[in-house]
Amino acid sequence: MVDFSHVKANTARLQVNYNIGEHFMMKSLKYLVLLVVLFSSYLARAALIPDSPFNAYLDQSHLYLETGSQFEANLVIDMPEDHYVYADKTEVFFETLEGVQIDDIAYPTATSHEDPFLGKQSLVYTGRAVIRITGHIPEDLEVGKRELVMGLELQGCTPQLCLRPESRSLSLFITVLNAQTRDSSQSQNEIKRSDEAPSFWNLLDAERFSTLTQHGMGLTLLVVFLAGLLTSLTPCVWPLIPVTLLVVGIHPESSLKRNALLSFSLVCGMVLVYAVLGMMAALLGKNLGFLFQSRFFLALIVIVFLTMSLSMLGLFHLRLPQKLHHFLHQLGGSGICGAFLAGLGTGIIATPCVGPVIAAILTYVLLQKSYLLGFVMLVVYGFGMGLLFLLLGIFSASVSNALKNGPWMVWVKRLLGLILLLPALYYFGVLVGYTPNRFFGQTQVQMVHWISSEQEGLQLARDLQKPIVIDFYADWCPPCLALEKKFFSRSDIASLSEKFVMIRVDATTETEEVKRVIDKYKVVGWPTVLLLSPDGTVYEDLVVTAYDPDRLERNMYEALKLLPKLNEENENVLP
Repeated sequence: MVDFSHVKANTARLQVNYNIGEHFMMKSLKYLVLLVVLFSSYLARAALIPDSPFNAYLDQSHLYLETGSQFEANLVIDMPEDHYVYADKTEVFFETLEGVQIDDIAYPTATSHEDPFLGKQSLVYTGRAVIRITGHIPEDLEVGKRELVMGLELQGCTPQLCLRPESRSLSLFITVLNAQTRDSSQSQNEIKRSDEAPSFWNLLDAERFSTLTQHGMGLTLLVVFLAGLLTSLTPCVWPLIPVTLLVVGIHPESSLKRNALLSFSLVCGMVLVYAVLGMMAALLGKNLGFLFQSRFFLALIVIVFLTMSLSMLGLFHLRLPQKLHHFLHQLGGSGICGAFLAGLGTGIIATPCVGPVIAAILTYVLLQKSYLLGFVMLVVYGFGMGLLFLLLGIFSASVSNALKNGPWMVWVKRLLGLILLLPALYYFGVLVGYTPNRFFGQTQVQMVHWISSEQEGLQLARDLQKPIVIDFYADWCPPCLALEKKFFSRSDIASLSEKFVMIRVDATTETEEVKRVIDKYKVVGWPTVLLLSPDGTVYEDLVVTAYDPDRLERNMYEALKLLPKLNEENENVLP
């Protein structure tokens, strides 16, 4: 008689191990869900709190003024019908002036109103109240950008109830120019870029983003979420989608629920990366790509991509250590923890692609000192970017179930392995000092004459009285490479660049000089392209913080228009 007792014992042990693993997976998932619920509750609270019915804004948020000149700005308060604001509880004050002098704050004439709550006549504002602010720029004030932070306090009512007092903070940006460039500053204030259609991405410029937040937190979070979704649709992020397929896998035998949990874990990993890295950058005063400036980190990225590629190509039949093999197996999509870890890796690798949007959020965080709100915005952005990964992970199994399993599945897996090998080669090229074009055997003629020293470039611009372009570039930044290949390599742009002093700050690896320039111009993400006057003043309205060749070209022509003595020479080239 055959004894099957040892078979039953082994089966029981396997069942126990499986139950333990399943219990650990579900326990980890509970903690993960709890963490997301906590974030979501705060997010819901921020989004669902009714916004103030009163809209306060500046009619001009940025002025260009020469020393010795006077200026006027209007703070506008719009009130809905049947709402009013108490005149005696409306106050405007300045928290910072940075050398600018405020001469007068003129409040509008209030109207008398029978107050049902106080039982007496009160002076109130209705409809629209315009507070006129006048000031001047001292003769001895240094040129450069100033931020005047003003506070606004008000309290309003409706016929039925009184609203709680409000305190708001608004920023008026003033770029101070030398009095000798009076004509150029006048031209600057009169710039009307009617040919530039408003775009969704323009809302996410650092300055416009600060204005956007004044229209309510619900709208701001919606825009941030949509920005994350649109980022996932860019060519910079598309190559990362095979990582999702690697984690979720094409498992016809897997349930929709399990694949949904794996996909959700992957997205949570991505969200955590953007929130933590973003706040680290803000708290430490670092730029968003500071990790990629470390050769050790680049080497780690190469190893991770290479490992994942080889695992997809089926090369793990080699006798690897058991712990390492288990870790690689986890990266291949076995378990909630493996999916979460892969989400962390995906988020880190995609960091250079998300720089422009997160840069706007971090700039707002640094200005408002609201780190908790910034953290929530980064979480929302992460979920927006992860939506496509989530949907792809959930429904990939459904698609595979509709198809017959066969040899083609092996070839799909090998194809994914080859795709994952490309970023490994790319970052290896960055690590050893090869540009991607050189690494893949392509050569490209340098058509723009770049100056690597910022100080030498500024001095040359002063001597030649030419405007300046400063391009913040890095080999690990895909949008920077696209800008180089599709914009700066054009012959017409090369001709246009001869009218500028072209400075390139290569931040592939951080040096003391690179750090100094980045800190000086407060650069957060890549690509960032600044345009400056010959005296080194940044044209804030002409800053480009995204891959936008058309806008950059228009801005270069606008910078030429700001030089009156060169206008006659430039008439033949201006479009």
